[in-house]
Formats: sequence, C-alpha cells, structure tokens
Amino acid sequence: MTDRPRILCLDDESSVLDGLRRTLRTSYDVATTTDPREALAMLAEKPDDPYAVVISDMRMPGMTGIAVLEQAQQVAPDTTRVLLTGDADIQGAIGAINRGNVFRFILKPCPPDPLKMAIAAAEGQHKLVRAEKELLQDTLKGCVDALMDTLAMAQPALFSRAGRLRRIVQDICGRLGMPDSWQVEMAAQLGEIGAITLPPEALDALESGTPADNTQAEMLAALPRLADNVLANIPRLDAVREIIRQQLPTDRNPITPMRPDASTGARLLQAVREYDALVHRGTDPNVAIGMLTFRKIHVPDVVAALAGVADMRQGTERVREISVDELLIGHELAADLHTAKGLLLVSRGQVITEQLLVRVRNFHASTGLQGRILVADEIHIDA
Repeated sequence: MTDRPRILCLDDESSVLDGLRRTLRTSYDVATTTDPREALAMLAEKPDDPYAVVISDMRMPGMTGIAVLEQAQQVAPDTTRVLLTGDADIQGAIGAINRGNVFRFILKPCPPDPLKMAIAAAEGQHKLVRAEKELLQDTLKGCVDALMDTLAMAQPALFSRAGRLRRIVQDICGRLGMPDSWQVEMAAQLGEIGAITLPPEALDALESGTPADNTQAEMLAALPRLADNVLANIPRLDAVREIIRQQLPTDRNPITPMRPDASTGARLLQAVREYDALVHRGTDPNVAIGMLTFRKIHVPDVVAALAGVADMRQGTERVREISVDELLIGHELAADLHTAKGLLLVSRGQVITEQLLVRVRNFHASTGLQGRILVADEIHIDA
C-alpha cells in the first residue's frame, strides 16, 4: 500500500506505457493498461478514492482517447484527464477539450521533464477539485443540517419526513456505491422546505401523497418549484436544485414516468418518495416494493436496493421504552413524543440530535411529557 497519488496510463503500445511508468514511478503509483474498457473499469472501481490523473493515447483500436476520457468524466469526475497523441491535430484537441473536458493535451514524444511538469499540474488540479468538493460538501451539509434541525423543532411533524427520506436515500446510495450521494441526500431534505407554506390540513396529504381535493393537489405539485426558489439564493447548489425540480407528485394518476433526461439522483429520490408515501398510508413495506416494481417506471437497481433497505429495517429493529435520562443522540423515535399539554415535541421517525435532546429535557423539566418514550433499536444477529 502506498500514499503516493495514483496515475492510470492507457496506450495501445506497451513500449509507450513502459516509458510513462519509468518516468512517473518515482513520484506516483502508476497503473497501466492497453485496453480502454479495462481502463474505464479501473477508474470506476473506487469512487471514494479515485485516480488522481488518467493519461490516454488519442488513437487506439476500438475507441478513441477522446471517447475514453468522455466516459471517464462520467465514471470518475474527480480524476484529471490528460490526452497523449503523436499528431498535432487541432480538431482532435478541440474535441478532447469540449467532449472530454481534458486538462492537458500532450504531444508525443514528450521529454521526461515536461511530462513530469504536466502531470504534476494535473495532480494539483485533482487536489483542488477534491478539496473544493469536500469543503462544499461538509460546510454546506453542516449548514443544511443546522437549518433542518431548527425547522424540525419549529414544525416537527413536517420535517421528520425530510430526515426519514434522507436516511433511506443514504442507505440506498451506500448500497449502490453512488458517487456524489450527498447531493441526493440534500435534495431529499431540502425538497421539503417548500412545505412550510402548507396549511395544517394539507400536512397529512404531503406525507401520504393523497391530496383531499384539487386545491391540495396544486399545493403539493408546487412544492418543488417553491423549494427551488428558496435554494436559488444559495450558491453551488445547481445539482441539488435540478434533482428537486425533476420531482413529480407521488399521487399522479395515471402513473407516468419521469422525463427521459431525468438524472439518476432524481429517479432515486422519486422512488424513495413514492415508497415512503405508500408506507405512510399503511401499505406493508413489502407490498409497497411490489407496487413500485409493478409500475415499471423506476430503475430496477434502485428498487432492489430499496427492497434491501426496507427488509433490513423490518428484520433488524425492535421497539423499546426508555426514560428521559436514557434518551441519547442518535436514537430514532418509534412514536410521537408530546408535552403534558399536548404539544408535539418530536415526531415518530426523527433521529434525536443534540438540539432535540435539549428540547425534550427542557420540556420534561418544566411542563412534563405525555405518554412513553419509544425508540427503535437495531437487533444485532450473530452470523
């Protein structure tokens, strides 16, 4: 195992690959292949630990370097792409830049020192992209979590759904190894923010997906647009906003598929929202999965992952009663929790955060609580 940056080199000539390896191996962990398909498979292997740089020859049998790098951008967007060619082909360079988003265009033969400088610059670009993404992801997610916690305390019945959707999405993305899953998780949360405009009588319609009349149906259909309008003031959320904009009402009848250009993240979230609405109506989770499968409009891998998550939650959870002193951060409530005067403190399905724990303890000390505190626990089964 090495801490050196990983570089992937693709060329149909083994002698060229040997030269690249000799030049770069002192500073990088160099992998090589003569097969474009194998190169793409290697790039897709570890989405959480991508290659820093991929170097591809322009002209290869079966697939051009431009086509390889174009697909590489899809499977490993954080990997910096470099095109290597023996032809000073201006049109080829334009195609590489426009279609494959290539960082450098290097002509063969390239002396060792210029090659090292170009790859060092490419690695620096990779570090910059990763650092910016981590900063965006961690900082933005922290702000969103704080916002949702605040809204959950103000309207617990409304925003418990957002947390529930996020947890299901998180589990599915983990099963599928989906890159940039934080964008879908954030869309699951923030897609609910427009619901603060709903009157109290429409809140149950939001969860069940079954509006009582056309007026409520129009309110629910407008929620993605309202959420998008709010998020338009926050920079760098284009991908999240697009996922939200593409969401459809869960009660649409007849059931219609999403637009052909809908993103993978949007399709995943739509399936989760429909599943959650079915379960909220009282549908057995296994029956809900069967209904999603029967509709034949959802990605089979997503439905399969959703079935696994649903089965896991049914088979490995139990409900138990605890005291206020035993309530901890991370506990998931199995029933609504009210004050002695009937005020809803925390909704069923919400995960206790530090802020919610303080809220519960404060009300317990002042006005008291109504009923029992029930939490859902995982059952650990030894293999």
